[in-house]
Amino acid sequence: MTNDNVLVIGGGVAGIASASKLADNGFQVYLVEREPIIGGHAASFGCKATETCSQCSVCLVSEKMREVTAKPQISLVVNSEVVRISGSIGDFEVDLLQKPGVVDPEKCIACGICTEVCPCEPKKGIFLPSPEAIPHTYILDRTQCLRFKGAECNVCQDNCPVGAINFEQKPNSKILKVSAVIVATGFEAFDAREKGLLGYGMYSNVLTGLDLERIINGQEWITLPSNGNSPRNIAFIQCVGSRDEYIGHGYCSQVCCKYAMKFAKLLQYQDSEAKVTIFYIDLQTTGKGFGEFYEACKKTIRFIRGIPVEIREISPDELEVKYEDLAKGKIAKENYDLVVLSIGIAPRKDSWDLAKILGINLGNYRFFDTQDTLDSNRTNIDGIFLAGTCHGPKDIPESVAHGIQAASKVIQTLKARTA
Repeated sequence: MTNDNVLVIGGGVAGIASASKLADNGFQVYLVEREPIIGGHAASFGCKATETCSQCSVCLVSEKMREVTAKPQISLVVNSEVVRISGSIGDFEVDLLQKPGVVDPEKCIACGICTEVCPCEPKKGIFLPSPEAIPHTYILDRTQCLRFKGAECNVCQDNCPVGAINFEQKPNSKILKVSAVIVATGFEAFDAREKGLLGYGMYSNVLTGLDLERIINGQEWITLPSNGNSPRNIAFIQCVGSRDEYIGHGYCSQVCCKYAMKFAKLLQYQDSEAKVTIFYIDLQTTGKGFGEFYEACKKTIRFIRGIPVEIREISPDELEVKYEDLAKGKIAKENYDLVVLSIGIAPRKDSWDLAKILGINLGNYRFFDTQDTLDSNRTNIDGIFLAGTCHGPKDIPESVAHGIQAASKVIQTLKARTA
């Protein structure tokens, strides 16, 4: 028997877009997120505007997140995962496991006292992840918290004025009855440490694009980790973790060229004397207006068709990049004070686990697969649909559009069953 409930697994931009579209059409939506807050990776991205908007779409993320709180048809379930599903389209039964989050988001008033009294240094063990966090609650980092390192510490719990912190929380089970499921579990950023010769994790001035996103989101000004100065000579290395069959990532991540060029223009806007070089294999310049943006970038940014093979630290503030110059057919070396690795989009490592639970297929690169190559939302299980980067690389606008498209197909499918 068909009901008006739909489950959306994943609270990133695609899942949020799906949930919002469904709610607008009269459906009750369970938006389930494994983390304490929604927004996914994109919630940590920073605006890349210079004197004009760079069309990075980061502002779209907070706009979509606010929609969730404005629609009572959406029930937000955080710290939770799907552990079992049974039934069929129109009558799915889904078992959720809600992990103890320590901080109760329904009680937390975000007063900040817990952070003030937390003895962890330099990084606090409990904090507000973002001024726009939804739920608007403080979260506990178990990797930093002294209690989870074996110490007898209850300082934050003892000082919380509303009793929102409880270290004795137990896992909680919940059963949902839904008519359809949208999978929007997102992606993992490629771990640049797998490319050991590029020095990530060894040299402080080798960062990833995701690191840069978080820096501008937090402080709006890019500085060198080694000394706090503005970078003057910067290299971007493209396709780190993409277009690489050796590691099983033979696909293009589609977003790296865009964000590298937008970061490059931001760095030059921050410091007009900054020199930027982008090392690439091939450039992905598709998308509305991006070809023109690339042509404008070529006036101030140096593009080298080459493959960096090694980065060495010459001094704490200087890096040597050794690369194969494909145009000249030789090995060359150049020095920079900051190197940014444009890491790609990778499928989540737990995709196989969820695929087994739901009974859906994985594709060649371990992204979730569809039944028909001409339909990017419908899986091999009737009533289960895909949205966003769990299906393959997409930027923010594409993820939002794909989420809306998935919701539209759910609506169409369920209405056809009751017609």
